[in-house]
Amino acid sequence: MKTTVQNVLKLVLPFVLMAGAYYFYKETSTLAQAQLDIIELSPYVIFAVGAVISWKFNRSRELFILVVLALVLASMEYLPGMTKLSFPIAANDIYRIISLLIPLNIGLFSLFRERGILSLWGVLRIGIILSQGLISVWLLRPEQGGLLSLIKKDVLPVSLTSITAVTQLSIAIFLIALILLIIRQVKYKSSQDISFIAVLCALFYVLHENRDPMMYAVFFAVSGIVLITSIIQDSYSMAFTDELTGLPSRRALKQDMMKLGMNYVIAMLDIDHFKKFNDTYGHDTGDEALKLVASVIKDVTGGGKSYRYGGEEFTILFPGKSVQDALPHLEQLREQIAKRPFTLRNRKGKGKSKSRRKARNNRVGKQIYITVSIGLAQKSEKHKKPDAVMKSADMALYRAKKKGRNCVSK
Repeated sequence: MKTTVQNVLKLVLPFVLMAGAYYFYKETSTLAQAQLDIIELSPYVIFAVGAVISWKFNRSRELFILVVLALVLASMEYLPGMTKLSFPIAANDIYRIISLLIPLNIGLFSLFRERGILSLWGVLRIGIILSQGLISVWLLRPEQGGLLSLIKKDVLPVSLTSITAVTQLSIAIFLIALILLIIRQVKYKSSQDISFIAVLCALFYVLHENRDPMMYAVFFAVSGIVLITSIIQDSYSMAFTDELTGLPSRRALKQDMMKLGMNYVIAMLDIDHFKKFNDTYGHDTGDEALKLVASVIKDVTGGGKSYRYGGEEFTILFPGKSVQDALPHLEQLREQIAKRPFTLRNRKGKGKSKSRRKARNNRVGKQIYITVSIGLAQKSEKHKKPDAVMKSADMALYRAKKKGRNCVSK
């Protein structure tokens, strides 16, 4: 239930923040000039904070999108009418260019894999941003008016100028970027892609309305907040979720153990003969076995919650339960795992020897069965603290293995 709420929150929060930006913008008409001045500067402060956080957590996608948004907003605010330039720049020309650059960069950087910000890949991405800036300045020169007019040229025979100021070419790039992000979200279910979708949609709305600088300031600032929120959400998820199995990690277990009440059961679960399994079939196949077991125990009944403790060990908490309450659910779990076949697949990679690789390949398609041993313990007068109960459950697990494995012991 808690995981479901967290997943829904990841999906909804960016759009809630953007809705808040809309209502906040509506209230800016009642603010004093000093307050408006602060709001106009706030996006750059948020972008700077976001850049520091992105750098700290090595999140290059958010960092470079924040840089692009900062450059875009500054261009719209400060370039038109600048007297120090050798040629005048029209606000409409800047608008047309940034209408292309915003969806292009959000779509482009969302597709890039995370790399070190100061690595070769990071430097290349900085080069992409700089090259866009140089090309934009070149397009803004009066002699390039013919090329710039191509941007606003209708691609479709239907004119949309009465509906929106955004050009058809920009709309097409927005749609392509949106489709790519939706596909990525369906595939990877990342809060990062959801935040990019929210920012993309919000900035399209701003460009469509194209009202006043205050609207740009508010929505760009909230876009920065959405990207920062995404970094925090993903960092929390990485810290408290086991990457291989998707179960809550040992850190999450320790945190939840501190919340246990007066009565609870802790169960320790271990895959039988896992070292031999790894030696026989390879560590990559062993990882698949861990995923299989995790997929079963995550749906444990009886109010239990499963965790990856480490290696081939898992832990299940039963808050508010006794041994008698938890035992039938653990027996059911053990049987489900024992009856679920595991199909060996061909795995690429080097083995310890050619003969071992050949033997492993000969087993491809073979179905094998995995068993687990489980030990459980309840809070009692003898074991009052969670760590002591867990140690007692670990001893019970040892007894289960002594009995011959594939059983539950208390």
